Amino acid sequence: MDLDFIEYINNWVKSEVIQGRIMIGIGILLLFAFFGILQSQNELLKGTLIPLGLLILLLIGYGSYILHSRPNHAEQSILLYQKQKTEAIEKEKIKHINDNKAGKFLMKFVYPVFMILFAILLVFIDNRYYQGMSLGFILLFLSTYIADYGFVSRSDEFLTFLNNF
Repeated sequence: MDLDFIEYINNWVKSEVIQGRIMIGIGILLLFAFFGILQSQNELLKGTLIPLGLLILLLIGYGSYILHSRPNHAEQSILLYQKQKTEAIEKEKIKHINDNKAGKFLMKFVYPVFMILFAILLVFIDNRYYQGMSLGFILLFLSTYIADYGFVSRSDEFLTFLNNF
């Protein structure tokens, strides 16, 4: 049974790190697109630069944070588990419950509302630059929704494991 907790947290960390690496990789690819758009004369594409820049910062910044923080968190949890099993499990539950509250709130309310808002703006705006900006923000919020969905779903699975442990 001891190995199950350690195995599970290690597997959780591996999947978190994989998503962090994917985020960084996509961020780097988007960085090339960003510089290509800078040289473009297309107003629609130029409008996407601000949200695209924010997306690049988010992907590379948060992806890097995940690569650094998740293995450290797992290491600390395993050390605590080896000393005080019950406390480690409760601490892990609290962490995932809190992470899920924030992630689920963003996924249910914030991201969809902003995607709809920018989709409406896209329809009613005639200026190509601002249409590009609306498209860019839709892409930004869709991307953050997808990223958070991965983190929240794995966290939900971990909570289920901990509750059944």
